[in-house]
Amino acid sequence: MIKAKELKLYIEDMEEFKKKIKSELKEIDMGRSKRFKEDTISFQSLDQLRKFLTPKRLELLRIIKHKKPRSMYELAKLVGRTPENVNTDIKFLKELGFVEVTNVREVRKKLVPEVSYDKMTLEIEV
Repeated sequence: MIKAKELKLYIEDMEEFKKKIKSELKEIDMGRSKRFKEDTISFQSLDQLRKFLTPKRLELLRIIKHKKPRSMYELAKLVGRTPENVNTDIKFLKELGFVEVTNVREVRKKLVPEVSYDKMTLEIEV
């Protein structure tokens, strides 16, 4: 059975985030680990997460993962939004690490969005 690639979302303060990264970098320096243990994105609060992952942005992630659009224009058509609005959201999701965008040159240059994970899990420390 193939294990689903997972993106972990954390709600943690900046100090916890820094400690975790410092620990993983130390292990890499000592040769114990070749890369970071997991793909993660950290937010400082649940409100911050809500501002970044709006329902429309989550819809984009789902459509990209399941319909695999071959261009931003095709993605905009699939979600019924203007290409400009979709491009803005995709740029933002790319900066946060949720989406990868590949330049493809066919008849003309196209940007192809990709989601490389199967699920996201949210971990909140209490």
